[in-house]
Amino acid sequence: MNDSVPPEQVGRVECAPTRDPAVRWFIFAGMLIGFAFWCLSDLRQPPEAWDMKHVNEAAAYLLNNWGPVLFFPLGAVAIATAVRHLARKLVADETGIGYGRTRIAWDRFTGLDASLLASKGILRLEYDGNKQLKLDSWRLRNFKPLVAYVEAKRPDLVKG
Repeated sequence: MNDSVPPEQVGRVECAPTRDPAVRWFIFAGMLIGFAFWCLSDLRQPPEAWDMKHVNEAAAYLLNNWGPVLFFPLGAVAIATAVRHLARKLVADETGIGYGRTRIAWDRFTGLDASLLASKGILRLEYDGNKQLKLDSWRLRNFKPLVAYVEAKRPDLVKG
């Protein structure tokens, strides 16, 4: 699977989150909030009639008057998603692997899919039948030692 890092017998591997996904969420939030302010800068009166003759006026009224009601909360959700991503840390130790206090014990794992490890840096650990824990090098720092640790903890799952 990963022959570039030898499996070391360490007691714990911590993987802090990378910043790239959070930066994308912050950019998206900035766009949504900016668009909400742009809509607020041009508030409109309701159209004379709600028919096809006044469809442009009706669309402008709906966007400018009701857009901020939609875009501000969506921007707040995007900011919360970015902050949540930055706060999550993956920990693999003797008890198991997981984010925060929620850990999956090593004996619950039934399979390992490393087909995308070389090309995309994605390792999937299968547990409890059909559930998967996706480990992604784009989202996690310290990824190679994590893969080596997983190999060392469950060598029976590694096909080679």
